[in-house]
Amino acid sequence: MKATFAITALVVLALGWTSEAVQVEVGDKSFPLEAVKQLKKIMELDENVGPHSDAQTFKTVCANPLVPQVFRPVCQRDEEVAVFSNLMVINMNECDICANPACVGCGY
Repeated sequence: MKATFAITALVVLALGWTSEAVQVEVGDKSFPLEAVKQLKKIMELDENVGPHSDAQTFKTVCANPLVPQVFRPVCQRDEEVAVFSNLMVINMNECDICANPACVGCGY
C-alpha cells in the first residue's frame, strides 16, 4: 500500500513539473502553457475577440481581472495585439503533446 502511494505521488509530481515546464513562445516572449490556456478561455468567452481583433478589443481582455498575471507586462507595454493575436492561432492541443514548435520545454 505504501509503495502504491509513493509511486502515485511521484507520478503526480512529475506531471506537475512537466506541465509547468512547457512554455509557449511568441516572438521573444515566453509564457507558461497553463497561463496561455486560461487567457484563451477568457478570450473565447468574449465574442468580439478573434485573431484579427483590434487594439481596443484586446485592451478589454487586458482589463479582465481573471487574466493571468504573467500577461500584465504585455498589457502595460501595449503589446497585446501582437502577442494575443499570435497566441490565438496556436492550437493548445498540439502544445499538450508538444507537437507545435511554439511550445517548448517538453520533457521527453
